[in-house]
Amino acid sequence: MALLPIEIEILRHAKRVDAVLEELAPRDGPPFLAEPAWYHLDTGGKRIRPALCLLACEALGGDSEKALHFAAAVELLHNMLLVHDDIEDGDAVRRNKPTVWRAYGLANAINVGDYIFACAFRAVMASPLPEGVRMRLLDVFLATCERTIEGQALDINARGNARFTVEDYLRMAERKTGRYLVLGMVGGAIIADAPEVTLQCLQNLGDSLGPAFQVRDDLIDLTTGKGRGVRGSDIAEGKASILYAHALAQSSPAESERLLEIMKKPREETTEADVAWVLGLYERCGSIRFAEEAAEKLIGDAQRALDYLPAEQQPIFRRIVSYIAERTS
Repeated sequence: MALLPIEIEILRHAKRVDAVLEELAPRDGPPFLAEPAWYHLDTGGKRIRPALCLLACEALGGDSEKALHFAAAVELLHNMLLVHDDIEDGDAVRRNKPTVWRAYGLANAINVGDYIFACAFRAVMASPLPEGVRMRLLDVFLATCERTIEGQALDINARGNARFTVEDYLRMAERKTGRYLVLGMVGGAIIADAPEVTLQCLQNLGDSLGPAFQVRDDLIDLTTGKGRGVRGSDIAEGKASILYAHALAQSSPAESERLLEIMKKPREETTEADVAWVLGLYERCGSIRFAEEAAEKLIGDAQRALDYLPAEQQPIFRRIVSYIAERTS
């Protein structure tokens, strides 16, 4: 049977998650929590991560109906991290709408993120699965949360670091994005009762695919702006991207000094001229091309990680890797 385009497969599975999300975090839920939570959940997210959970479960011979609650947990975790990330980064716009903290206030946004996180744990434990399987899912969910938060801590504290290297960046991106990006697929594999070698293969996939996704995210910020209404938001934020790390190593002492001065500025004091100067430096230093080549190498590493899957299971996962590699928004 011919395979459907991966975008159609993802859209088909993504739609299945919404009903479970409304069951776990009802729109008429607690006052001051449900409304802002759904304000965020309704901002146009593509539900890619939960869709990949269901897709992986089916590809590995499992019943994806039994994976719906874990898929919802992955989506809720993703949105909790976005709500808190917007606060930590000072982003005022996400998906072309005011972020939760701008729309409802900082204190409410922190609380809403915590509420969504609690709903995510409830989703894991509500999975219609044997207790042993639920405990395995909870274990991988907790381990991924811990690793992602560690990566976020490295990210936050790298801003304006004069000694930040490409190696530091890749270490941060692997922790922040790697296991988190493939969490749904790993959970789907557990529900499908896949062998341990398959689980390890998918986790190894994340160690390359996650940083590739993060590098693409850095590059998208310089082109379409990630739905934040402006290009170069990461520069205004002072984010330690792969481009920043590369430019630090390749620029002259005077250029490095100015780059650090701009990246250390408070967001509200960073001007359009500052952002334009940094973009120009990235061009002059070849940092944009370097990031593009780094993403290609990481995608190649991710494809090679799939060599250890059974041959009949490789095509769908290779299509997933290609889909993520080609993202432009």
